[in-house]
Amino acid sequence: MQQHPHLGRMAPDYRLVMSTVNRVLGENYVTEPPVKPLKIAEAYGIAVLFAEFGDHKDVSGFFSWKKRTIFVNIEEAPNRQNFTIAHELGHYFLHQELFKEYPDEYQVLLRSPIGAAKDVLEKEANAFAANLLVPRNMLVQYANIASAHELAKLFNVSSDVIGFRRENDSRYAAA
Repeated sequence: MQQHPHLGRMAPDYRLVMSTVNRVLGENYVTEPPVKPLKIAEAYGIAVLFAEFGDHKDVSGFFSWKKRTIFVNIEEAPNRQNFTIAHELGHYFLHQELFKEYPDEYQVLLRSPIGAAKDVLEKEANAFAANLLVPRNMLVQYANIASAHELAKLFNVSSDVIGFRRENDSRYAAA
């Protein structure tokens, strides 16, 4: 069996992430903040269910490929839920072939803070989410007239996401 391109890579493909983000934003006519990942999911026939995760309170959400459903932890803050939906959409758009090719191994990807940054697939999904929720053109438009706190409210994300976008903007602009 030939190895899937995503499994052999050691670094995220930020060009793929950015081209996919731009395509999704364009297909959904997103021109101003806040970006609404729930509406984007629905536009592609993906259900979003908010649920209690019982003993798995550290899990923010996951995507079930068999059910075409994103499950989101109902106990988390709304801006965290938005990020989780956008993150799972990242897996849907970026890693679809992987899940189709390896259905038993990758039917569910958990969205958890533990070890996520070490995994190429998780880094790509995180980059997708951050760039989908805070598109570069919109960040540039408001960055000089609003504080980080005001930007977080405007984009309906956490201050951490705004900080991440500001720190990594040049990485994605080059992609």
